[in-house]
Amino acid sequence: MTCCKTYFTLVCALALGLVLPVVRAAGQVTIYHDRTSFEAALGHVVVDDFEAYPLGDIPLGDRRGEFLYTSDPAVTQPAIAPDGAGGQALGGSPFDVFVGEDSATLTFASLSGANKKLRAVGLDVAYGPSFEDLPGNLYRLGIEDGAAAGQFAGNLPGLDGNGGTFFLGIVGGPGDLFTSLRLYSVQPGREQILIPAYQGDNLTYAAVPEPGVFCIIACGAAFLGGRCRRRMGTSR
Repeated sequence: MTCCKTYFTLVCALALGLVLPVVRAAGQVTIYHDRTSFEAALGHVVVDDFEAYPLGDIPLGDRRGEFLYTSDPAVTQPAIAPDGAGGQALGGSPFDVFVGEDSATLTFASLSGANKKLRAVGLDVAYGPSFEDLPGNLYRLGIEDGAAAGQFAGNLPGLDGNGGTFFLGIVGGPGDLFTSLRLYSVQPGREQILIPAYQGDNLTYAAVPEPGVFCIIACGAAFLGGRCRRRMGTSR
């Protein structure tokens, strides 16, 4: 009986620890511009460096790793492209880079078949030279679904006009799980700024089970509790 009660207590504690955070206020995200801090805040992450895939266009809705890639074919053709440093990155065809107001959507689809959603996503962005330093939020990594849909991580203002790299990371709050994200660039306000070409690399993400999985755990705990109570009744 003692063993049963102890097991029941542990399962309930686990279930409550997983379920309660899910029902907290949603729509609150944290933005990161430093990869080290981003990864430290999450603990375990998965990094896709695009090196395992063949070079070339990504067909509409095709999979690369744990993501399905889509875009408006009239505007953008995502591709796995050389990164200029001997490696590979996510860019656009036919020039191997994203340009102008390109946009590519990545939808998480776990290879394990587990019912999971994303808690966080991050990306290194390499961009070309410009005639001047660049304003903030020119390049963006945004959440496309869930409670935090529409929120994004954008570059900080004052990007070096000589070109370079920066990091974009976004972590959802406890109730802000999502499956779809978008890499895109925007023309800032009325300023006539040529958006330098860019690529994405080292896609970094953290996935967790959907809230429904937590409910199953809670139901299992309740079932075990009922069995324990019945065993206690018959032992008297």
